[in-house]
Order: sequence, then C-alpha cells, then structure tokens
Amino acid sequence: MIRTCFLLLLFATVVGYAEVAAQNSPSLINTKHLEHLYQEIEVDNVKLGTIWIYSNAPDYKLITDDDEGYTCIDDVARALVFYCRQYNSHPVRENLEKIKTLSRFVMSMRADNGYYYNFMFPDKQINISHKNSKASPNFWSWRAYWALSKLCLINNSELTELQEEAKNQISSLTEKIDLLFQTPYDLIEIEGLTMSKWMEDYGSDQISVILLGLTNYYRINPNEKIKSLAKKLGESIVAVQYGNRDKFPYGAFMSWKNVWHAWGNAEAYALLKAGNELNIENFVTYALREIDNFYPYCYEQGFFSEFFVMMEDDSIQTHGLEKYPQIAYGISPMILASIEAYHITKSNKYAVLAGELGSWFFGNNVANIIMYNTTTGRVFDGIDSESKFNNNSGAESTIEALLSIQAIETSPKAVQILKEKM
Repeated sequence: MIRTCFLLLLFATVVGYAEVAAQNSPSLINTKHLEHLYQEIEVDNVKLGTIWIYSNAPDYKLITDDDEGYTCIDDVARALVFYCRQYNSHPVRENLEKIKTLSRFVMSMRADNGYYYNFMFPDKQINISHKNSKASPNFWSWRAYWALSKLCLINNSELTELQEEAKNQISSLTEKIDLLFQTPYDLIEIEGLTMSKWMEDYGSDQISVILLGLTNYYRINPNEKIKSLAKKLGESIVAVQYGNRDKFPYGAFMSWKNVWHAWGNAEAYALLKAGNELNIENFVTYALREIDNFYPYCYEQGFFSEFFVMMEDDSIQTHGLEKYPQIAYGISPMILASIEAYHITKSNKYAVLAGELGSWFFGNNVANIIMYNTTTGRVFDGIDSESKFNNNSGAESTIEALLSIQAIETSPKAVQILKEKM
C-alpha cells in the first residue's frame, strides 16, 4: 500500500513537473516576419498600422498588386486579433502600440454606409472599385467587426478613446447584421439538400466570423437582442452539418451552400465560443461532433482542401474530394476549435488533437515540408502536392500560423504533443 501511494505521488510529481516545464519552455511564436510585413503610415496626421499582403521568395521583398493594393482589412484585422491576444498574455508596450495603430487602420476603412472597404493602395488611397474591396456585407466587413470587438475587450485605459469609437462602429454594424438576417428566412434546395438562403448569400464561413464578433459584443453589451441574433446565426450553421460518427463527412459543417472548404472553416470554433459565452449548450454539442469525428479523420488522411455533398437515393453522398492546396488558413480554424474544446471540456484529448493538427506547420504533412520557420518567423503560403509547395510568405499564412501557435501554447499538453511530432 505504501509503495503504491509512493508511486502515485511520484507519477503526479513527474506530471506536474512536465506541465510546469511546458509552460516555461521558450515560446514558438516568432513575430519577426509579421513585423517585416508591418508598416506604419500617416493619414491626416494619424498613425495607421498596415500589413503588406504579399511577400515573395527568395528574398521576401514586399510587393503590391496593381488591382488590389498592398494592404487590406482582411489581414490587418486578423493581425489585430493576434496582437490583442498577445497583449493579454504579454502586456508590453510594443503589443499595445500595434493594437492602437492597427485599430485605427480598420476604423479608417469604414464607409458612409457602415460597411468597410478592404484594400488600400501604396499611395494611401482606398480601393473603392475592386469587387473584393467594395463596402459591402462580406468577409472584410465581418473581420473588421470581429477584430474591433476584440479591441473592446482589452483592459487598458490608453485604449478608452479607441474603444468608444469602435463600440459605435460595432453597434451600427450590429443593426445592419440584424436587418440582413431576418426570420422567417427563405429556404432553397441545392443538390437535393434544403437549407437557408443565407448559405447561398453568405455561407456559414462568413456567418461564423459574424458569430465570433457577436459573441464578443455580447460580453461588452449583454442583452437578449444580441443573444437572440447570435442564436439565430448559430442555428443556421448547425443546419448544414452532415454525416455522423460512422458516415462521411463525419459531422462537418458545410462552408458555402453544399460545399466544404478548408480555408476559414471556423464554424465549430464560433459555435463553441458562442455556446459557452451565451450558455447555448447544443451549440457546444454540435461543434464537438465535428471536432470528435471529422477533425481526426482529416488529420489521419493528410488533410483535405474541398469537397461537396448531395442527396442521392435518400442518402448523403460526397463528391469532388480534393487534397490541395493546403494552406495555413485551412489548418488554423481546426486548431482554434480544438483548443477551445479543451478549455471548455477540460478533456486532454482535445489538447492532443490540437498538438497533432499543429504539427502540420512543422513538417508533419504530405510534403514533409517545414511550413513555419521559428528562426525567421516565415510561413510558406501553401502545399500544392506531395512534391510541390509555395515558398512565398504572405500575411495570411503568417498570421494564421501565429494564431495557431498562440492557441496551442495555452495548453501544456498541446505543446507537448506538438513538440513530440516536430
């Protein structure tokens, strides 16, 4: 009996030391390349922080696009989310200043109609004509919404003025979102599947970004109207979940209409955040169904890029299964969801899964390529086949990888698994 107790105590001590060691081990986060992409500009005597979209091998010079521009809300907003999270764990002046300048850029891109332009040219002129830059209800407006909601959750008196302006913009956009997503909604049929027309007009990929912003806004301004809107959006995502534990696509949420694509597959992550914060238990249940069944299958199969489902002979059939390209933005949402599941359930299996998924960045992928260089901070833009990869290193890849590692480092177990796979 004494020997058994001693062994149990020894085991607990060893585990405890391992967790402390993981927490105290050097961070894998290297912002050097993100800082290379970062550039401050001055508009009307106000400093704005921008992120260059493109940086190409072999010398990784910053390049612009004649049609789009050199920077965009899509990337600046995600960088703002990263620095807000980084400031929470590392409240240093450098991170705070990035939060200020990046926030000002996002808010400066707001149009008179309450939505946001996306691109800016090197001469500091806003691109108002490109189809992916018009001030409209689209990804870049939702990312601005999400990022500004993160800004408003930072506790620092130096941000008070920016946060008040951000709250005004968020409030205005929330009213627009409420009008866009009125019920009862129209139903459409696609390949034998019945779904909300929202899935055609926006897709659950866009709706998940809105839901992330709404969840943060509820923390800022808790009221039943916001919760009701979030519940409505979450239920539309749940309605496009197909398959189960035994049948492909194993509980995956479709991204747009009847199509699943890896990039931006943040449905489970958004449902977990909303379900936990707003106390909507079934959101967590549905999210865990995808994480428990679809994510491990993706990992075991070397990941996917896209597929679509349709109803044939009264059963869901899968078509067009593609493995490439594989990009950071296709891996990061699964990591964020897995870590969120770990924090909500306290189950180590989700931390293990997050570490395994994160190993994609460190060579555990079909091309056996180290995608994230911890020395330079560069992240390659994608894997095109088992023998070909894109060694440019733009903003999206860089930021999505950093968000992934940032999340993994909130769990000693996830870090341990990641390092075992490296």
